Amino acid sequence: MLLFTASSGLGGLLTDGREFLAAVRLGRPAALWLLALLPLLALLNRYAARRRRSALAGVGRPAALTGQLTHPRPRRRWAGLTYPLAWLLLVVGLAGPRWGESDEPGVAVGRDTVIVIDLSRSMLAEDMADPGAKSRWEAARAGALDLLAAMERRGGHRVGVVLFAARPKLVCPLTTDYKHARAVLRAVNGKFPPPECRPGPEADATSGTRFGAALVAAVAAHDPRFVGAQDIVLISDGDDPEEADREWVRGANAARTANVPVHTVGVGNPGQPTVPDLGPDAVEPFSTKLEEGEDKPLKLIAGETQGDYVAARTGSPRLGEFFLNRIEGHKLRTVVGDDQVPQPKERYPWLLAPALALFFVGWLRGR
Repeated sequence: MLLFTASSGLGGLLTDGREFLAAVRLGRPAALWLLALLPLLALLNRYAARRRRSALAGVGRPAALTGQLTHPRPRRRWAGLTYPLAWLLLVVGLAGPRWGESDEPGVAVGRDTVIVIDLSRSMLAEDMADPGAKSRWEAARAGALDLLAAMERRGGHRVGVVLFAARPKLVCPLTTDYKHARAVLRAVNGKFPPPECRPGPEADATSGTRFGAALVAAVAAHDPRFVGAQDIVLISDGDDPEEADREWVRGANAARTANVPVHTVGVGNPGQPTVPDLGPDAVEPFSTKLEEGEDKPLKLIAGETQGDYVAARTGSPRLGEFFLNRIEGHKLRTVVGDDQVPQPKERYPWLLAPALALFFVGWLRGR
């Protein structure tokens, strides 16, 4: 019975220890690279000890000298660990360990980005160079995931997702739940777009590619409290059979009025038309290519809203790099919403204080 109780208590302690380590966060994890200097410090410590022994040997026999000391110091095996342990505590303290909740509520900073993906029939064209993403919609999804990965590495940014063809559908409202956003993006399938994206009874759904409606939905997905810290990333081949009606203008106007730049990303082959595989139920085949001319919607939308045009063409869009270089450094919002984000409490004094004490003890012993 006693053995069972002891083992249960040990198991509980191990569980609590694992949960504690899982809750610890480091504010400056790059500082842990300084631990690589520990072997060098150990070598220097051994070298210094050898120099001291050599100096004593030059004066007389160590045993005789020890007897002459007023306060001889007994040898302790743990004494050599003083400096390495102090360095370990110092480095971990500099890494900024945090756990528990701080007494002061914190705020999260970042930008809000709504990703808009074209799922019209022309995006089924397989003219992309990446064998893992041959179709345009697959390349668009890969670019969106790359963008999300960059946002997640930095943290604090919010992301939303809008899919569109003849009509738009908000499939992911603005969130910092990157795991959920990633699941939404991975579920995107250009062969089976959401039913809400198909043509409906609305008078403005006369085409299978309605840029204006998609941009209006993306602007509406933004939080009006954070004007200036918002972006829209539109990924498309720019091919709209009814572009003559300039339906895209109302979307560009909505974005410009809300002060939201629209960065457009062109996917597809601009020089060689491709016939998409629409399956056996296709009524009439058609050819399509990337429309990126100066008078085409993709560049016009970017120009009207002070955004950038990214010519991915047949390559996978490197939108993570684009986000870091062109979006992240701009104005940041200062809060996520009405509820302030609880911040873990800084615990570095718990490590720096004993580290300094150990350095002092090592210095005293070396005198």
